[in-house]
Amino acid sequence: MKTMKSWYWRRVRIPLLLVGLTCLLRTFSLDWQSLWIDEAHAFYFVDHPFLETVRMIINPENNGPLYFLLLWGWVRLTGASPFAIRYLSDLCSVLTVAVLWQLARGWFGRRAAGWAGLLWAIAPFSIWLGQEAKMYALHMLLATMTALLLRKALRINRWPLWMAYGITINLLGYSHFFGALTIAVQGLIVLITTWKSWHKLRRYLVTMVVVALPYLPVVRFVLRQLPNFTLQDISKGFVPLPNMLRELGAEYTLRVSMLQVPHPQRLLWPLALLLGMGLFAAWRRGWKPGVWVTGLLLLPTLIFYPLSFKAPLFSPKYLSASFPFFIITLALALEALCVLWKPLLWGGLAAMIAVAGWANMRILTQPEFQRTDWKTAARFLEVHSEPDDVIVIFANYIHRALGFYYKGKLPIYRFGSDPYNPENFYQQELQRHADYHSLWLVLHQDQAMAPHNRMREAAGLLYPQITEAYPNNGQIAILGYSLRWRHQTLPESATPLAARFQNGMALVGYHVDTTALPPTDKLIHPPSNWIHVVTYWQVWDGAPPLDFTPFVRLVDAQGGVWGGELQRPPTVFHRDPPEQWGAGVIVEAHYDVNLNPVTPPGTYQLVVGLERDEGKGRILCVDQTREVLLTTINITRR
Repeated sequence: MKTMKSWYWRRVRIPLLLVGLTCLLRTFSLDWQSLWIDEAHAFYFVDHPFLETVRMIINPENNGPLYFLLLWGWVRLTGASPFAIRYLSDLCSVLTVAVLWQLARGWFGRRAAGWAGLLWAIAPFSIWLGQEAKMYALHMLLATMTALLLRKALRINRWPLWMAYGITINLLGYSHFFGALTIAVQGLIVLITTWKSWHKLRRYLVTMVVVALPYLPVVRFVLRQLPNFTLQDISKGFVPLPNMLRELGAEYTLRVSMLQVPHPQRLLWPLALLLGMGLFAAWRRGWKPGVWVTGLLLLPTLIFYPLSFKAPLFSPKYLSASFPFFIITLALALEALCVLWKPLLWGGLAAMIAVAGWANMRILTQPEFQRTDWKTAARFLEVHSEPDDVIVIFANYIHRALGFYYKGKLPIYRFGSDPYNPENFYQQELQRHADYHSLWLVLHQDQAMAPHNRMREAAGLLYPQITEAYPNNGQIAILGYSLRWRHQTLPESATPLAARFQNGMALVGYHVDTTALPPTDKLIHPPSNWIHVVTYWQVWDGAPPLDFTPFVRLVDAQGGVWGGELQRPPTVFHRDPPEQWGAGVIVEAHYDVNLNPVTPPGTYQLVVGLERDEGKGRILCVDQTREVLLTTINITRR
């Protein structure tokens, strides 16, 4: 009995360790990043009664209906937190490592299966999709499972296995429309490898006929629509095959676009060499395993390429069903290195682990490689907005993502007008509410949905811009505009001040959003941090000519400048010249002081002054000082 237990443990310990490692690497940071647009859209689908969800997801534009059906039941069991929503994909990715281990073991033995499981566990691409509330982790699980079931059905040739295979390829097709490419490739491989075994081929064909019967109306509909098909998404374009392969290599290896790889040849040539070695090792094990791995790795892309002439929809995640076989090929490359020289195996494995670890840490720590950060966007709006402000978004899909994290009480308007001519919306919808103080315009990076930035351009023509923020290096744009800048009394949030300038202007108050901050920022406007300053002005002696520009700067004790205001013309002074103010009117002007990112830690002064527009120097205060001290700023360590 003890010997039996020892034997059993030796057989299962590696798969169990791989499952544990896969689960750990996906689960510990599952909800670190905010849900992005597509994930919020997925949650929107399942946040309805079941029949209404079904009606929405059967639309051809909503790919992967199986995932949404599973998610509908999942959130009712687990709740709708970001962790719970994503855990379904996490579970699929963890299950995939077990199926992948079985598949690789059957083809190439336990050691190759172990390498494949390890590479799957640490791969940035599989971790990324395993932490995303979308259908791709499920799609990869089903693609791997269909290959395993088909291999067993061909080997054992029993109807229960063929039935299981038929059910699973149905699920694969419903998990993503591009599952049809994997099913077609599997069919081609079956014809190549079993054409002499009629009894196996016959059962495969019967299975496929039975599976295909319910889809005949769908195929007829697609064939009828295909000649007149026109892609509506103008953000996508045709991708040549070499670029397509390079993008797949970059995504599969580092989970980044090729444009984000600084020296692509340093990645692609070693990767091509390893894949070549892996495929060669597969063929050395036998021509049938070689056909299987080569076909499932390469043929889906080669079939998709001619289709992309008609429907340019390329994205590496759409071809994610090939990724498990990419992993198996790299595992076989490690086996080939071991045959050549064992130190090469350990060197190659160390390099793969180092590259994967570096890529995964970069995804966790560097915003430009992360998902769209709606959590930071919501927090920025909560901190910088006031109770009488208003938020305007472009479309419902932004509202779902922002609304998941935004806990403030401001009204959020969906832009409901023509994005080419947005002026009417601003003038009719916003100006009818005279009590709104500031407008916060929130745009997503997909400018194809907001052509030519007209929403931003029109707002800038109508209102003074007060600030801006760009979470995730511009994946989100938050733009603030002043709708009401005149006051009869100084707002309660302002610090009173009495500073008069010789040209008749008076600075009567200010507000600073922070007095202690590091000089750099990674989230809102990298690389520099900003200090947002609100100044309040009056006319104290006549109506001064508009021949000046206010400045706000961060200076050290010696007068050295370490930060300056970002000028965004036309300013409030140009839109509302001082000669129009009248007695007692207080005018609000906003400035973002952009810090030098190498500013040393220490105490600095935040000062305000007036410069003459024609470059003739500064306008002095009545006490002959050149600038007004607002407050001291403590620059902390990064």
